[in-house]
Amino acid sequence: MKYLIKTGLFVLVLLLFATCAEDELIEQESFIIKFGSECGWCAGQEYITVSDSIVEYLRNIPCGENMGTVSKSRNLVSDEWTEITSSFDYSLFVTLEYNECNVCVDGCDEIIKISHDETLHELRYSFSDEVEGMENLRQKLNGIMEEMREQD
Repeated sequence: MKYLIKTGLFVLVLLLFATCAEDELIEQESFIIKFGSECGWCAGQEYITVSDSIVEYLRNIPCGENMGTVSKSRNLVSDEWTEITSSFDYSLFVTLEYNECNVCVDGCDEIIKISHDETLHELRYSFSDEVEGMENLRQKLNGIMEEMREQD
């Protein structure tokens, strides 16, 4: 009988601790990621802006036979956002310094801008450059860019 009471008290204490434990909320990162290209002459700009819930696409060609602006958007599911944000290390990103200006001589630059907690950091580089630690992010964003480009 003595052991039954001790066992019962032990189980009761365990239940109290288990039910009082708080559920931890995993907060999604509050990044806004802008990715795309900017080219000189009449080639223009093509960007996607990605947040935790939406992808916005913008292509602007300032002159020539393809002149015009195309704008589209779609919702982003949370799994997709998690995939994107886990594909790079933000701490590494803010230490990188890539500041090419191929557009200055009518070439093209690929650009990644990430704003987080009121801080903005930008990388501007040639398409052929390998950007340390950002290859997975570039691959994911290029996939989304291609999808948005082909969307009706």
